[in-house]
Amino acid sequence: MTGRPASVDTDPHPYFTVYSAGNFGEVAPQRLSPMSWSLVGDPMERGTRALARRLWGRPAWAEGGHYVFVGYFGCRPYHNLAAYCHLSASIPGLQPSDVTDAYFEGVDSPAELTALRSGRTRQWAGSARLLREMRDAGPRLRALEEQVAELEWGLRAATTTNSPIALAGVLRDAQPVLEEAWAVHILTTSGLVPVRALQRRVYGKLLRHGEEIAHWLTRPRELVWDRLHTAAATLDPHGPGDFLSSSFYEVADGLAPWQDYAVRHKQVASGGTEAAVAPIDPAEALAGMVSPWRSRTVRALAVAVGEMMAGREHSKSLAMRTLHIYRRLLPALATSFGEDAERLWPYLTLREFTDLATSPGRIERARPRVGACRAALATPMPEHLDLSAGDDVMRPWLSTTPQEQRGVAPGIGTGTVMAPQDDLPDEPVIIVCSSADADIAPLLPFAEGVLSERGSDLSHIAILAREYGIPCVVGYPGAASLPAGTAVSINGSTGEVNIFDRS
Repeated sequence: MTGRPASVDTDPHPYFTVYSAGNFGEVAPQRLSPMSWSLVGDPMERGTRALARRLWGRPAWAEGGHYVFVGYFGCRPYHNLAAYCHLSASIPGLQPSDVTDAYFEGVDSPAELTALRSGRTRQWAGSARLLREMRDAGPRLRALEEQVAELEWGLRAATTTNSPIALAGVLRDAQPVLEEAWAVHILTTSGLVPVRALQRRVYGKLLRHGEEIAHWLTRPRELVWDRLHTAAATLDPHGPGDFLSSSFYEVADGLAPWQDYAVRHKQVASGGTEAAVAPIDPAEALAGMVSPWRSRTVRALAVAVGEMMAGREHSKSLAMRTLHIYRRLLPALATSFGEDAERLWPYLTLREFTDLATSPGRIERARPRVGACRAALATPMPEHLDLSAGDDVMRPWLSTTPQEQRGVAPGIGTGTVMAPQDDLPDEPVIIVCSSADADIAPLLPFAEGVLSERGSDLSHIAILAREYGIPCVVGYPGAASLPAGTAVSINGSTGEVNIFDRS
């Protein structure tokens, strides 16, 4: 036995070797425990593979023991940028840039492996299947909402009676629910890209300034977050909104060292949840400017994209609620497995933890991972990884195109800088942050805009800002470090940012 700690990294895919923190970097802690990775990465990988199989059969590159679509290096979650860009070639009319613009902050796409591309017949057949899957997303979300609510009530009952048997029953029932939540999230996230790309192309042919008009029209009619924040205000520890004050992805956020990486969210009491409303509804204004058939086409596409945005947020909220069940459930069950389990459960996978009831020796798998995680957490990880050399060296992959800020929700907003954790002042504010997720939803009715260091066209903050009708600019370096009181103006259509003073 050597003194070198065991690795917790996943093996890189042999063909798709460029990884990006991308969309993970916007919503997840920088580092995740092995347990959280098994609750996030594993089901996301299985859900994406299952969707790919249903759409295009069983491509050889998606088989075997390698993770295809996600990765876990240095305890940091990554999407496989190369695999997702390759997947875009399986949908007619879709380009890798549509994927990178949507979720990977506009970085360059890796070189395509044309030898692995599907034939045209399979591509068109898969696209038809994708449309059918997207049509069924609504009923799946409604059924999933009921299942998550049943789990929350089951956890309430098991916790009240302090019954290990009841807790084990909730653990058993939670796994298929979590897998379904991630599967629907993968579907809505994937389906949103081609629908959005179709919208851009159609608008470009039917309308002048089609891209800008798409920004104005494409707003989800209603998101789930207002309802969840209202539920959180009741302070019910088993209610659907309780997860909003926790780290969304890290279930071991109460234990060291993972508590140091967990992103704590702040509950904000709001005076109302009405989203900002434009003086003139863009859709109504458009109706009088173009022919009826063009108006119907344009509005139908806007509604379709908006509904997919709402479905993506709904599915994410259900995955987060189920993860919160694990956050409460795992420590309670670990106490019944002994002192070692109580201390080491974050270093196990979900399957290993479940096996502790019949195989207590499984806890020994956690011990070498303590050292492996300690070494990993001490190693800086690049934003993008290039593992093509095959020598286990974590080389950064560099995009040749300089990244620029861009508008992802239209309009012009002016106000003073405010960080999400600050108290609301009496004057108009621009929320500034390194990244933003649904935790800032209660602040949005009071904000004139959002300026973020991270984000993409279809990122969570972009969808939230559009639903609330406020401008948003992403990709602005140093946004989070702007001092309070700085006067800022942003243009969510062009991406222009003006800093007036730093007093």
